[in-house]
Formats: sequence, C-alpha cells, structure tokens
Amino acid sequence: MTDAVPDILAIGEPLIEMVRLPQPIDARPAFVQGFGGDTSTAMIAAARQKARTGYISAVGDDMFGQAMLALWDREGVDRSGVRVRSGDPTGVCFIDPDPAGRRFTYARRGSAASLFTPEDLPETLIRAARILHVSGISMAISATMRAAVFRAVDVAREAGVRVSLDVNFRPALWPREAASEAILRVAQRAAIIFPSDDEMGLLWGLTEPRDIADRFIDLGAEIVAVKQGAKGVYLAEPSKSLHIDAAPSTPIDSAGAGDSFAGAFLAWLVETSDPERAAREAVKVAAGTVGGLGAVEPIPRRTG
Repeated sequence: MTDAVPDILAIGEPLIEMVRLPQPIDARPAFVQGFGGDTSTAMIAAARQKARTGYISAVGDDMFGQAMLALWDREGVDRSGVRVRSGDPTGVCFIDPDPAGRRFTYARRGSAASLFTPEDLPETLIRAARILHVSGISMAISATMRAAVFRAVDVAREAGVRVSLDVNFRPALWPREAASEAILRVAQRAAIIFPSDDEMGLLWGLTEPRDIADRFIDLGAEIVAVKQGAKGVYLAEPSKSLHIDAAPSTPIDSAGAGDSFAGAFLAWLVETSDPERAAREAVKVAAGTVGGLGAVEPIPRRTG
C-alpha cells in the first residue's frame, strides 16, 4: 500500500479475468488470468500516469482476492479501503476477446464486492481525496453497493471532493429504468462525467455527442468527455467544446480502453487542471491499452 493519501479514489467491483486464448475450434479451451473491473482498471491506469490513487471495495479471502490485493500493491494503488470478506468469493469473468468487442460470462453472484454496504465505507479517506470516481457498473452489481456509492458521493460532496462518473451502462446487469434513475442521481452531483455515445443511445435515446454533453452540462457537470471509440472523444465544458481524434493503434483486444482513458484523464487533470491536455494524454493511454490482451496488462506506463 502507498503511504500518501490518495488524490483519486474509486469504488466498485474488481474482477479476475480469465481470457480465452485464440486456438482451433476443436481444441480444449485455454485461458490466461488477468485483472478487470472498470473502476479498479481506471485507478491502475491513473497510477501508471503517476497519480496517487486508492480503491474502495471488498474481495474474498481466496486466491483471487489475494491476487487482487497483490496487484494493487504492485501498482501503488492504496487498498486501505478494501475489505477482505472470509467465506465470500471474489468475482470472476470469463472472456472471449475480439478487436471489435468481447463476449463475457460472469461468475460474480454473491461476490464479496456485491455485499459491500454503506457501513463499510472509509469516509475519512473519501473526505481527504480530490476526486471520487464511480461508475454505472459500481451501482449495478447490488442494492447494497448502490447505496454505498450514493453515500460515498454524498460524503464527497459535503467535503468539497469532486465526483467523477463513468456512465458504463450495461443492460445485462440491470433494467434501463433503474439504471437511468441511479445514473441521473449521481450525474446531478458529478463534476466530471464520462459517457459513451453507444450507451447513451440505449439509456436516454441520445446519440449525438453534443446532445449528450449538453444534457450532462445542464445537470451541472463541469467537464464531459464523450467516449466515441475509434472516433476519439468529444470534450465539453460549459463555455467550450472540441473533438479529439483517437490516437493511432493496432487493436487486439478492446478491454479496458474506456476505463484506462477515464483513469488517465483524471490523473492528468489532477496534475495540470487542463481538461484538453488530460484528454489528449488519455487517448494515447487508451490506444496503448487496446494493443494488448486483457484490461490491465497493456495499459501504458508514463515514463516522463
């Protein structure tokens, strides 16, 4: 664990990824273990950009939970806000990778993170941060984790900590109506929002980046970065907006691209207070991430 107080904190569910290796169709399945979970991946991306980060969640007292703890330690992500729950499993995701997308099979029912409650929150840690990062997936995994996210957002707001929201709407995890209500509640309290054009079409019927950004700015957001995949990012503030092209890449696996973008963006925003600089650096990180297999391993490390 790190000794410094994290500037950027996130809450959510970490996942062990079991990524299927390419092979002939009649061969036995072979998998390589990796790491995932949208907000955990974002914090690792931010840490690799030299930000001080921390994570709030729960893992099981099992081999996968121990692997997650060791990962955060290696990456310099403060895990003092992570509970270890005896007898409850760490979530696992089995993945068929593809440059155009991934096919998922989850083994996460009753996971340690899904049992996280508002009483588990490290409120002192939240109050000391500069940014609290949450996501739609964080809110989707269970009612208790959703309540914890709501409470964490309220604690952050009361302390003057900026809230960051990655919409990350996954229809397979929860009904659109419930997702819309929860995401709206947090968006009304968020300073920084990361929607994507495809998910906002499903969630609110908005497909144009300008319309998406305007909706969130009308709700009070200071910065909106609309993720457009290979098209790049539409960056908007109340008084200005611009499009930033994606950085050149040779995609192998799309895993973690949006999450690494969000984490890198927050890291550079904390360092520079310049949203455009943050976005331009973050698209480079996202491009590097899709050039390898898995959500975490390929995330570039800042060298300068």
